[in-house]
Amino acid sequence: MSAEPPSSQFKIRKTQRKPVSGTADLRHQSLYSVKVRIRDVSTEGFMAECADPVRIGSYVSLDVPGIGAVNAQVRWQLGGKIGGQFVDPISLARCEWTATPVG
Repeated sequence: MSAEPPSSQFKIRKTQRKPVSGTADLRHQSLYSVKVRIRDVSTEGFMAECADPVRIGSYVSLDVPGIGAVNAQVRWQLGGKIGGQFVDPISLARCEWTATPVG
């Protein structure tokens, strides 16, 4: 009888996350709005620090500098961190958290 290693329970990421440090508003329709500190982002999702509980599976809007409001689904929350998957991929070239400064 062999047990699967814990890492096999998680999906492999399709896109690489970029570490960032920024703040954003996370909104769920008109029900609530909380400030979050973004810790990493990819074209398909983000990880943020969030002191407030957010329902896993809920659809939210994240204000991304350079892009605007982006719809996402909360996929997990553990302690003070949450992970979200964007409904539609974003362009990191337009995202002010990751864009390379011109000049």
